[in-house]
Amino acid sequence: MVGLPGSGKTTEAKKLEKELGALRLTPDEWQYFLFGHDINEPEHDERHTKIEELMWEIAVKVLKLGCDVILDFGFWTKSERDEFRRKAHSFKATSKIHYMNTPNDVIWKRLDARNQLAGKNAVFYVSKEEFDEWARLFEIPTKEELEE
Repeated sequence: MVGLPGSGKTTEAKKLEKELGALRLTPDEWQYFLFGHDINEPEHDERHTKIEELMWEIAVKVLKLGCDVILDFGFWTKSERDEFRRKAHSFKATSKIHYMNTPNDVIWKRLDARNQLAGKNAVFYVSKEEFDEWARLFEIPTKEELEE
């Protein structure tokens, strides 16, 4: 799943999970379950990285069993997408990008509405400044990536 927070990744991942009978791995859900709302804590990013590393280990085992896996990671950069694709192909697994091509103004409206729920479930507050910075950092998948 490729896209910014609020682009619809998790909603689409849940739909695919049911359609495919796949294992869906969503780091934000695990982060919230293990650490609560730690977005402003200094350990947040390190914890998130460790959760994604653990999820990848689980994904590899599940893929080797012949089951589908949905990584609901965001994959903001081409280099990150290339790395995970390379790792998957190293043991003959296939991969497909599901890019949430949602306009930034729509994403911001969703995030702004979600901000009203911050503190409930896995929803965390995102400021307009944070979103604008994330949107600048995000690398839209190329046509070639989407066709692989």
